[in-house]
Amino acid sequence: MTKALFVIDVQQWGFADYEWRLPDADELLPRLRARLEQAREAGMPVIHVQNDGAEGELDAPGEPLWNLVLAPKDGELVVNKTSQDTFESNPDLAAKLRESGITEIEMIGCQSEMCVRSTALGALAAGFKVSVPAGLHGTYDSDGKSAEQIKAEVDAELATKL
Repeated sequence: MTKALFVIDVQQWGFADYEWRLPDADELLPRLRARLEQAREAGMPVIHVQNDGAEGELDAPGEPLWNLVLAPKDGELVVNKTSQDTFESNPDLAAKLRESGITEIEMIGCQSEMCVRSTALGALAAGFKVSVPAGLHGTYDSDGKSAEQIKAEVDAELATKL
């Protein structure tokens, strides 16, 4: 069994000094970076997931807020997506991961209730064992809820499904 780390949507839009900056960006980024370095030191395969915003959006491919914050190293896969679920955007991804011996995926990154949640459920549906560690994903305040409330809700939901 081989476990891989998915680093989901850790892009400039969430961490740059801009209106889309995550409310806990200063605390979250060092935790994400530390987990990535731990995975690298342990020899875990690392997959960076990069959201491709629509043309004209600030996170569209090639736009400044589209760039990854945690730079991939040689040999680390970068997977682009256009939907919340990385597996939906990349129908052959599950087979490629299995061919590499990957059976388990740990998800960290952004946005908790959207791309992290959807990709976790997509990986589960594709037959992978999945984990999403609390404190290693972030989001925004939304619909009258704080980012902390939303992250806790995602953690609680995924605890019952994963």
